[in-house]
Amino acid sequence: MKAKNIYNIFILVALFSSLFLEVGSAFNNQETSGFNRANVYYGQANYDEAIKQYNSILETGWESGNLYYNLGNCYFKKGELGRAILNYEKARKLIPLDKDLESNYEYALSLIKGGAVAIKKSLPLRVLNNLFEKFTIDGLMILLSIFFISILISILLSLFFKPFKRQALILTAFLGLCFVVGLVGFKGKISLLNKEAIVVSKQADAKFEPMDKATAYFTLYEGMKVEVISSKDNWYKVRRLDNKSGWVQSETVAIY
Repeated sequence: MKAKNIYNIFILVALFSSLFLEVGSAFNNQETSGFNRANVYYGQANYDEAIKQYNSILETGWESGNLYYNLGNCYFKKGELGRAILNYEKARKLIPLDKDLESNYEYALSLIKGGAVAIKKSLPLRVLNNLFEKFTIDGLMILLSIFFISILISILLSLFFKPFKRQALILTAFLGLCFVVGLVGFKGKISLLNKEAIVVSKQADAKFEPMDKATAYFTLYEGMKVEVISSKDNWYKVRRLDNKSGWVQSETVAIY
């Protein structure tokens, strides 16, 4: 009787697994079909319809680097530089090593009015930022896991293989340093989640206070990157790459 029950449970699990696989496959096919449809609209230069199709896919909860990249291209073709860069930034978080994406992204940045804002960071920090830009958050998590496991293995080697103790300790120290550096980069990326934003208006005056009548401190232009550090009503306090901060109306920027 018990064997029969186990057999019946096994059959039910198999049936439900098959059902879930079929549903997942149908969902993926549907999203792929929508993606291909959007690509056709893009090829026909019907960018508004392509954007509509891409956004409808995003609304289902499905996203990919290529989808954001294509969406950015649509906005770029329409002359909406801010939203183009916004979607390129989203794509870079998922496919940071894509050369076509990086090429389009760099070209879009070169079109920002007023040019690039100088970043006030030391050389080591700039080097680390450039390094960590090439990793996604998931990629950094995997890398940290590899370093951690390698450290444990190296410690075990030093304990159980005395002839290699010195080499194992040196390796442990090196891996530990790599782990700490990677952890700093990981924490930096996490700290910026839902804080980075792109100016999507042609121009936004950053004011000293969150009031229409407040004095303007500096001007932001479409496509510029900022960090949102606080909010009040329909205002965001943003910080530029040169650490200057001011208040802008929330609709002038889009957080990613």
